Amino acid sequence: MTRREPCVHGREVDIPLLLRAGVDGTELGRQMPDEGTGPVELYLTAEQAARLRGKDVRLAEKKVSAQGRDRLKAAGDGVFRPDSGKGGLKQRLAEGVVG
Repeated sequence: MTRREPCVHGREVDIPLLLRAGVDGTELGRQMPDEGTGPVELYLTAEQAARLRGKDVRLAEKKVSAQGRDRLKAAGDGVFRPDSGKGGLKQRLAEGVVG
């Protein structure tokens, strides 16, 4: 089995380095190629980014256009459901419908 390592803007980075910086290993694992290296896209806090930059990892911020932000905002995250009102959680629980 070949050890897979992510490539952040052309530089191979050890997976343990990313994990120690607080990167979600599950999210990272979904992006890894079966062999060799490949680019990864990570969501980092300012503190995580600072830790990685302190280890000479080059990072680039991905900018989302205003149109893209509007589209994402309109779509929502798919998690929120109101407690009350027709089809709300209160009604669904009273009817025994879960999920």
